[in-house]
Amino acid sequence: GRPVIDRGRVFAIGQSGLLVAIDLRTGRRVWEAPVPGIYQPWIAGDFVFAVTIDSEAVCIDARSGRILWVTQLPRFKDEEEQEDRLIWAGPAVASDRLIVVGSDGRALSLSPYTGAVLGQIELSDGTTLPPVFARKTMFVLGNDGELTAYR
Repeated sequence: GRPVIDRGRVFAIGQSGLLVAIDLRTGRRVWEAPVPGIYQPWIAGDFVFAVTIDSEAVCIDARSGRILWVTQLPRFKDEEEQEDRLIWAGPAVASDRLIVVGSDGRALSLSPYTGAVLGQIELSDGTTLPPVFARKTMFVLGNDGELTAYR
């Protein structure tokens, strides 16, 4: 995923299995956490949020790199048969909620404080791209190429 710069640190995540914080001025690694991902992490205050390639939502202390909570997201459309692996994109923080969107056409709302799933909505199509927020509206580009706005 693309790196994020916040308060003098660069936060970067990769499929190799690490999320790292690097001092922007010195280039020195401040901390690393065992969080593999492909989507840009989201920084909110002293917290770093990420979605892993193992279908987990993760919250990390931005100062220390300590993992605060991990929530296992659904991994398959059919969990019992373990078929049709899901891809979760995001995260994004909006209105005191952590939002992730899935390839199965769902958006999940999680507590940014505990990781508890607070609710979900059905999207018009599945997506593998993170949502974008503007003026209290969530925009999602579906796999069918259609851009949909949700309020």
